[in-house]
Amino acid sequence: MLPELKRLVDLQELDKVIRGVTQEMEKLPEFMETETARLQDLKAETAVLAQELENLKSQRRAMEGEIADLEESIKKSRQRLMEIKSNIEYRAMLKEIAYKEDQRDKTETRMLETMDLIEAKTKGLVEQDRKVQEQQAFLAQEEEKLKAQMGTLKKRLAGLEKERGGLRKGVPAQLLKRYEFIRERRNGTAIAPVREGVCLGCNMNILPQQFIDLQKGEEILQCPHCQRILYWLDEMEEEAAAN
Repeated sequence: MLPELKRLVDLQELDKVIRGVTQEMEKLPEFMETETARLQDLKAETAVLAQELENLKSQRRAMEGEIADLEESIKKSRQRLMEIKSNIEYRAMLKEIAYKEDQRDKTETRMLETMDLIEAKTKGLVEQDRKVQEQQAFLAQEEEKLKAQMGTLKKRLAGLEKERGGLRKGVPAQLLKRYEFIRERRNGTAIAPVREGVCLGCNMNILPQQFIDLQKGEEILQCPHCQRILYWLDEMEEEAAAN
């Protein structure tokens, strides 16, 4: 195999590793963004619960005022009752007092129901606050882990880029330019092995004469279908076995 072709094969393997590291680095912030969004959702839910609780407390205060007003009104009506001489007026006042007492009792019932809701909402808010605090603690912990992981990956990437620079030096400029051009258009795969006359990059047969020329290993050849640079897989495997 031509030395420059062997370097291109090694370069492509290295580029795949670099791509994997780069993708891993890109995924780390995405995870943090997802978890941060979850925290914001939890905070929004907490705010809704807090507002609902405040509304219930406001309703309870209003009902307490209502009950106090009714009690005062009932008290005054009872006082007036002692002063009434007419039976008709007396019965009318008793009826009015009974109505007010009924309204007070209904309001008290509603207030007790509201107090039960307040208790349930308060418990829910405490639980929601706990979830928020747990998520905040989780995010702080993950942020530290993220920094450490990013530092490790950056260091590894720097080493790989340095190694890549060394491999590139052994490849002629025009061939390297062709490699980069194909790699950008073929999803990171510019070099493809050939086995039994088939390009394994696109799974199409190359020309018989082209396969013969490839086996001779005297020139750089490209697949007539996918334009990838070709190498004979059997030769690569034989060299690997020999080493």
